[in-house]
Amino acid sequence: MKIMTNSFKAASYAGIFKLSGLIKISFLVGSQMIFFSGVNCVLPLAGAFGGVIGAGLVFVMRQLLHLLFFKTVSLSFLAMCIPGFCASLYWSTQHYAMRLLLPLACMGLFIIHPVGAQAFVYSFYWLIPVVIYFIPHNSLFLTALGSTFVAHAVGSVIWCYTVPMTAAMWLGLIPVVLMERTLFALGMVMVYRVIEFIFGKIDSLANVREKELVCAIK
Repeated sequence: MKIMTNSFKAASYAGIFKLSGLIKISFLVGSQMIFFSGVNCVLPLAGAFGGVIGAGLVFVMRQLLHLLFFKTVSLSFLAMCIPGFCASLYWSTQHYAMRLLLPLACMGLFIIHPVGAQAFVYSFYWLIPVVIYFIPHNSLFLTALGSTFVAHAVGSVIWCYTVPMTAAMWLGLIPVVLMERTLFALGMVMVYRVIEFIFGKIDSLANVREKELVCAIK
């Protein structure tokens, strides 16, 4: 029964994940055809509901599916998946390495880059998860905010070292990032509540079915 219940939960999450990809939110500056989408709100929640193992499984499954359809796992696709994986791990653990050291490390890597050094104020956004780490809270929104800015930090550093962009382009993104990441955090909170509701219904139905089976055996 537990295996069946978990299977229904996994199928529900997969369905929401697939549908979220249809919602395009913003264009990724410096790319040719990459968009931020609803996936950025759903992907991190694999860690919230599946823990470290769930986060890892979703990351591996994305690579396997990409390999199945495109016959290769490109470095660019891997780089696109890593920020979401880190955001997912943020939800799955309270460890300081993920919630404190990672954003600080990203700031350092960004600032030592020749272009990043000219746009160093851009990296100040990654102080947000650092501040959140030191605030005792049970806020779903703050967790979502920390998660999305960790993803942003990791993704920005990867982008800085792999995609040619000027300091002016990075600085021009500062107001866009604020709106974009706030939207992602709010989206995560809403999707979290939806998944929580669906999983609750699945658990309730499973409990009813289990009781019916017990009664039938007696």
